[in-house]
Amino acid sequence: MKKNNPRWFTVILILVFILPLITFALTTYTIYLKSQMNNLKLKIEELDNTQVNIPNEVEPTSKSAVLEDLVLPQIEIGNTMARVSYNIQELDYQVLLNNSVTMLKPYNKGSVKVFYDQREVFEEALYALNNDISYFIFQNGDKYYLYRSDFSLEGKEEEQYLFSIQIYLYTTPAPAMFPTMALRQGGIPAFVFNGKFQQSNEDYWAILVGLFDDYNEAQTYLKNMNEKLVFDLTGLSIADRFTKGIYFSGVEIQ
Repeated sequence: MKKNNPRWFTVILILVFILPLITFALTTYTIYLKSQMNNLKLKIEELDNTQVNIPNEVEPTSKSAVLEDLVLPQIEIGNTMARVSYNIQELDYQVLLNNSVTMLKPYNKGSVKVFYDQREVFEEALYALNNDISYFIFQNGDKYYLYRSDFSLEGKEEEQYLFSIQIYLYTTPAPAMFPTMALRQGGIPAFVFNGKFQQSNEDYWAILVGLFDDYNEAQTYLKNMNEKLVFDLTGLSIADRFTKGIYFSGVEIQ
């Protein structure tokens, strides 16, 4: 009858023979993986070194040289469009409106004159356009209003007071300017009004439409404004609107 080996003998056998074999196998596999990683690193470095190099003679000598050769277009911000010489045959109301001043203040140099003859008002606006004179044109039916910064006051007036219609109010200029340009492209005679709050004396920018020398005329225009067209052009609905006064000081006759 064969005698069974005690358990302690089995444990000693595992510790002496089997565990060293497992340790040796793991160590060998680790060395193999490390060797493969080194080979991969070498291949990556070789790939980087084989990339196409730009010849020295065509490389810029410095970043400043690149900047000197780079010419950026200049952007001019102002109230008028690019200077173009027009003649009376080329003009219509939309062209004159698009080229007119985009901003007025509570008090403005010059004055507003009323015309009922289209050619006459176009000629007056054309003169301002071709001579770099600030102007604003507004048509209401067969009645034309023309503001020019070089117009004097008529009679014994010390100042001229007209009405306009405010439809939006902002505390910074950019949000007012972009809808104004969109309204003009759609034929609505809008402009930006740069005023000040009475209590804080801080600036505000409002979008105004039209100029009127008669309060009732302004109210009629206000009530008949095409709200849908305004929304289609700007994406903004008219929450409130009311008449607002603007002063013109005229210029002294030389």
